[in-house]
Amino acid sequence: MKEERSLSHMENTNPNLILDACSKLISSFKHDEFIVAFSGGEDSSVLLHAMVELKKVKKFNLRTIHINHNIQDNSAEVSEHCLRVSKNYSIKHSSYNVEIDNSSNIEEKCRIQRYNALRKHSNEGEIILTAHHLDDQIETFFLRMLRGSGIRGLSSMDMCTTLHERIVARPFLRVPKHELQNYSKNNMISYIDDQSNNDTRLDRNYIRHNIIPELKKKWVSLDKIISNNLDILSIQSDVLESYIESISTAYTSGDETVLEINKIIHKDYGVKVLLLHHWIYKITSTNLNLRHINEILKIMNTNNDSNPLFVFDNVKITKNGTKLIIQKP
Repeated sequence: MKEERSLSHMENTNPNLILDACSKLISSFKHDEFIVAFSGGEDSSVLLHAMVELKKVKKFNLRTIHINHNIQDNSAEVSEHCLRVSKNYSIKHSSYNVEIDNSSNIEEKCRIQRYNALRKHSNEGEIILTAHHLDDQIETFFLRMLRGSGIRGLSSMDMCTTLHERIVARPFLRVPKHELQNYSKNNMISYIDDQSNNDTRLDRNYIRHNIIPELKKKWVSLDKIISNNLDILSIQSDVLESYIESISTAYTSGDETVLEINKIIHKDYGVKVLLLHHWIYKITSTNLNLRHINEILKIMNTNNDSNPLFVFDNVKITKNGTKLIIQKP
């Protein structure tokens, strides 16, 4: 690792989007315990460097967690790199292995296992920081549009979300990728490229390398256009979800994992769709598309003794008499 520039020097020469984004976000929390989800790639390396710089002038505790999916040939090398970098910063580091069934939908399975591991190995009151940036946000918008995720999905990622009693914060969500690259270059940050990032067989990479560049040839301000629309969608989603949340408690039996079928079966189709979508997302953080919701509606209308089952990723729903029961991940 090269010698780090001082925070004051960087601020005097150039108003830095990276440091400012991190500073604003951590200042918005009463908590002073932060975890950097550290993959060893350029984005999370920039996040860790910025947090270490801020730690020189702000008081907070910081540690790193690396989740090893064991699906890359250099997984062991990346894990060792993350440990070495954290030690160089005098930051406490932990690494955990997760098992991935890579037969299909690898990206989504990795995401689910990664967040489950971060939740499991973090403590109450700690804020989990990820390095998702504006380019990731735009890619997520296209991915979810293609998968039919509804208004919540189209609004993409939030700056802060609650994931099973853990707060996940994304300070770079309004910062374009090239700003992270500039910061990385200016500070000579050491990182390891993810070997899978250029594999266009993966949906996200195909969108990143083939779709978005073509769109930007026609619409130069594509990032700004989509970002503005995401802000509007996020506001609309919040209002709708607030309303659905206000009425959803009337359809559960005190246990949020149990939905009373008799209380919603005669509601309008649209209301049932929104209630189910909200209920499932609240418990599993998974956005189901309309096809999946319709499958669950069919289950609601089956005979009591059939005890049907719906399974998709980390969503598992069973029917017991007049109750729908969802298992927490």
